[in-house]
Amino acid sequence: MKTTDPFDSPPAPLRPDLRSQWMLKPGVAFLNHGSFGAVPRAVFDAQNEWRKKIEAEPIELLGRRNFELLANAKIPIANWLGMNPGDFGFVTNATDGINGVLRSIALEPDDELLTTTHVYHAVRQAMRLTARRAGATLREVAIGLPVKSSEQIAQLVLEAISPRTRLLVIDHITSPTGLVFPVEKIIAGCAAKGVEVLVDGAHAPGMVPLNIGTLGATYYAANLHKWACAPKGSAFLWVMPQRQRDVHPAIVSHWLDDSFTKEFGWQGTRDISSWLTAPAALAFMADLGWDRIMSHNHHMAAWAHRFLCEKFDVEPLSPLDGSLLGSTATVSLPGKWKDRTLEEIEALQQRIYCEFGIEVPLMRWNERAMLRVSCQVYNMPDEYERLAKVIREI
Repeated sequence: MKTTDPFDSPPAPLRPDLRSQWMLKPGVAFLNHGSFGAVPRAVFDAQNEWRKKIEAEPIELLGRRNFELLANAKIPIANWLGMNPGDFGFVTNATDGINGVLRSIALEPDDELLTTTHVYHAVRQAMRLTARRAGATLREVAIGLPVKSSEQIAQLVLEAISPRTRLLVIDHITSPTGLVFPVEKIIAGCAAKGVEVLVDGAHAPGMVPLNIGTLGATYYAANLHKWACAPKGSAFLWVMPQRQRDVHPAIVSHWLDDSFTKEFGWQGTRDISSWLTAPAALAFMADLGWDRIMSHNHHMAAWAHRFLCEKFDVEPLSPLDGSLLGSTATVSLPGKWKDRTLEEIEALQQRIYCEFGIEVPLMRWNERAMLRVSCQVYNMPDEYERLAKVIREI
């Protein structure tokens, strides 16, 4: 009996006209939720309410109640992601948290920082500076495209660990290539070798099921302003209890060495409204149903991946069954664009937005010209069809 492939067609919308719940510019196909996210109107309004409260009583809320307010905001996040509230602190983005970890590690000249060629470039730069200051080494494991399986990824990473490897920084979901890495298997393999692991989970919360407390990582940095749809500047750093005494935020303020909670709870005067609003974002998305959201977005990404590869007549960069995808998919650019310079590709991206009203990131990665589509609940199939038509016409 012939079976129907679920990714031959796009998923049905979770609700009618969900796009109206967001504040996105009318007429623009926003296929780049993965970069900075986008907040629903209700979350935007909730943040404004917090800002009003803070401005009405700046000293009371920031000076006297700061720790209390942040502690309350952490509870629903902890419950959602399987964390103890005391084991993570708020930061402005995942890169901020990663910088805090890297600055807290005392490296020796013979030590090595290890990552992969899929690392987010801002994190690569932070690792470069950390290694340079200590006279240590930064090494990247080459994971070429196309990728065939999660087993291939894990094998390449674990085989690259050397006696000098002090810390592995690994993406949960890669930014440029949109791949879900097998972090559980990699973390377990590193534990057997005595190597600490820092997971860059920038895209993970809200994209894939996640229980950080049982994952086994040493450190986990993640954003809430992407797939959880919290305000920009809402992120966290989780640290295993045994290492919390040694880890400090990138901004060291009054509470140095007092406690992990105090240090991350006060990093100087800043707008904490994004952190206080994160529970409202989780509640908004939970009303749609997290399992339904992740299933819908994954289905759309797997369909869009297959659809664009077919329309562009290009080789898929990961299996067409969607086994390495979350809510994003990266596809090679077709025809003449595959050999163009970064400057030409960036100009094309701007043209696609200005002339055709499509926001989608284009990039060069390891000599490949690619685009990455994001799939959030407000996206519709015709937006990806518009993109394919425009790219082929150009």
